[in-house]
Amino acid sequence: MKGLFFLPAAIFALIVTGCISEDMPDVGQGFISSQFQAPWHGKTDNTRFCCHSTADRFFFSFEVEDSTFVLKGTQDTAGSDAQERVVDGEDRVEVFFSPDKTLRNGYFCAEIDAEGRIMDYRASYFRKFDLAWNFETMAADGMTTPWGYRVSGSVARKELENLGIDLDNGFWFGAFRGDLTSDSEDNNSFEWYSLIPVDVDEPDFHKPGVLFKCRATPKKERHGVVVYPDDITSLGLDEWERRFDLSGIDLIGLHAATSNDPIDTLEAFVHSRTGQDFLTLCERKGVDVEYELHALEYLLPRELFDPHPEYFRMDVNGRRCQAYNMCFASEDAVEAMRPRLEKLLEWVKPTTHRYYFWADDKQGMFCHCDNCSEYSPSEQILLYENHLLAILREYDPEATLAHLAYQQTESAPRSLRASDGIFLEYAPIKRDYSCPLEPSQAAALTENLMAFPAHTQHILEYWLDESMFCHWKKTQPVPLPLKREQVVRDVLQYREQGASDFTCFATWLNATYCREFGSTDWIFCSYGTAF
Repeated sequence: MKGLFFLPAAIFALIVTGCISEDMPDVGQGFISSQFQAPWHGKTDNTRFCCHSTADRFFFSFEVEDSTFVLKGTQDTAGSDAQERVVDGEDRVEVFFSPDKTLRNGYFCAEIDAEGRIMDYRASYFRKFDLAWNFETMAADGMTTPWGYRVSGSVARKELENLGIDLDNGFWFGAFRGDLTSDSEDNNSFEWYSLIPVDVDEPDFHKPGVLFKCRATPKKERHGVVVYPDDITSLGLDEWERRFDLSGIDLIGLHAATSNDPIDTLEAFVHSRTGQDFLTLCERKGVDVEYELHALEYLLPRELFDPHPEYFRMDVNGRRCQAYNMCFASEDAVEAMRPRLEKLLEWVKPTTHRYYFWADDKQGMFCHCDNCSEYSPSEQILLYENHLLAILREYDPEATLAHLAYQQTESAPRSLRASDGIFLEYAPIKRDYSCPLEPSQAAALTENLMAFPAHTQHILEYWLDESMFCHWKKTQPVPLPLKREQVVRDVLQYREQGASDFTCFATWLNATYCREFGSTDWIFCSYGTAF
């Protein structure tokens, strides 16, 4: 994905020694690594660390594998002095920020446990700690998993900059993990892991040489729309060029869904003269093109049911069902998708290398076989996505694949880990636009952002979705109830969670709508100026 940054260990080693300042990574654009190591213990670790920056905040997250981690106390201690004493005796993750390599001019640390409690302090070399000092704007969340725990956090850029951390031009940064290996809380009871190779004789992260130099410039925001082919062909390219100019959108998703415009309709559009001209227009206007498809029923041919019923979902009565979705635990079923996948990839060529091959848009159609029943709907979908991404990358090595958090899959997967390259697409279709996200929706988004890298998150909204507001009755259009202030409010809420990538359904704002209600210029202008 554009902006996603992976840093090999060899490059890390050079950064630590200060030999390649010209290659100083910009982690603000999106950084991910699973290279934690404990050289003093002869161990490596599968902890995944991610970070990125928006215009307002620096975000980070950890996914930790630790089957014996220690968690003491409760959230009741959060925000109190007691929390700092609790965290010091627990398994935890840590982030350090320093304005320079020497650590003599002060550096700033946060150590966070599996419940999101923060022990933060100011320090200077050597081991001079001011535990009464606190970040004013840092926030963190945590959750446990069957294999360990997840932590996410963020801090305001302005606060870091006021502390002398030069995010745009270079600062020193470290990410660490402490693994408590016995009931004793002394330092010898921990195994210490560092994100980078460190050149120190013993595990002490409060020395020069344990941080690496980087930048953290804000990711550029992008916003776009998702439409059906008819939304384009019924209006013509001139109308869409004006919409591009009015809204400033730089991303468009071409949509297909069995109940309205099936995949073969979208394929015919892409191969048509109008479709090719539209793709050329997008290229000329700097608009990336993606394809957002309810594709699973197409990918797994239904005629395979008789020879291979095990490919298909089992209902609550123990019967295999030919219609809708699949047995999500069946790797053979995903492998059987290859012929249809190859056909799709002949014309589904997203300019971003992001793919959207969603499950069928039919609620309740998940699998109840012995292999699937232990998993939630979002986890069943993730099984399919992890398998499909591995195949996709044989055809497109840069491929990433969306995990659609939508209706029954809105909750975060807890019992499975997403493969690198699976990104969150959060689509809260069941919401009340007269108010911000409901607490349950906001909590679901927060937990999803601990399960998937926050810097790759993609928000799919419905502010402009005429099809939804007219209850999917195409012959009974209604005036779109768009209120720009609601979009502004929602965008701000998503930004607080680290989002910088937005699309919105703008379906059925077509020639029929324009004949009924007039120009849509105000709609696209309002949408564009909300960002």
